[in-house]
Amino acid sequence: MMIKAQDIYRINTPRVIFENIDGELILVHMEKGAYYTTDEVGALVWELIDGLATTAEIVAVLASEYDVTRADAEGALAAFLERLTGEDLVSMENPAVERTPPRRAPVAARRPFRAPALQSYRDMQDMLALDPIHDVEAAGWPVPKADDDSITSQSA
Repeated sequence: MMIKAQDIYRINTPRVIFENIDGELILVHMEKGAYYTTDEVGALVWELIDGLATTAEIVAVLASEYDVTRADAEGALAAFLERLTGEDLVSMENPAVERTPPRRAPVAARRPFRAPALQSYRDMQDMLALDPIHDVEAAGWPVPKADDDSITSQSA
């Protein structure tokens, strides 16, 4: 995937929700019922995407905060963005969107770089896809409502 310096990506809210917990980013795609985690570098990239940074700005931040060349940072970013768009977590934004360039405090020492990775989990798809109001028993979420057919066939 080729990225252009002025490309801007946006998070596909409201179908994607996220939370950063102690440097680990957890993402949930509510329509797919899938959830994801990423590492420290991925969490930083996500934060910059959330702030509508251009890909050039993201590469510059990575190169200033991590021990990585701009070329390697760009390649890692392109691969990560391809994965994020493939999972429908982010999409291209209109380049004319109002935004403020990211401002980051200078780092004392650049940290070792590892390309951001996205881990995907689909083991909770059925539970995440439940409508917490209509698709659950009286006990509430996460107890799925029993099918009327299954109750009839068991009692017959």
